[in-house]
Amino acid sequence: MPGVWEIRGLFGNEYAMEEAIEELKEQKGLEWTVLDRRNLSVRFPKRDAQGVEVVKRILEIHHGYTEHEGPLGEYDSMKRKEREEKLKREEKKRKLAQKR
Repeated sequence: MPGVWEIRGLFGNEYAMEEAIEELKEQKGLEWTVLDRRNLSVRFPKRDAQGVEVVKRILEIHHGYTEHEGPLGEYDSMKRKEREEKLKREEKKRKLAQKR
């Protein structure tokens, strides 16, 4: 689905996320997915500035925050790249420690 826009929200507890989901159900044109106990993904068919602001405000009202906003899949690739870089740094440190 090219052009799909995603907002990832992080909540402090499950109840807050459930309340936000109830409010998101009232909005039209949104697709939401629960990623785990405190993370939520809200997807739009295309980027809509007004819709994005509505979703961000819903997250904020229910004591959550926007963890990432961007094209679908961008967050996962960014996290994967960060993880790979961290593993490389740790490997380099381990090799230096073994030489000593």
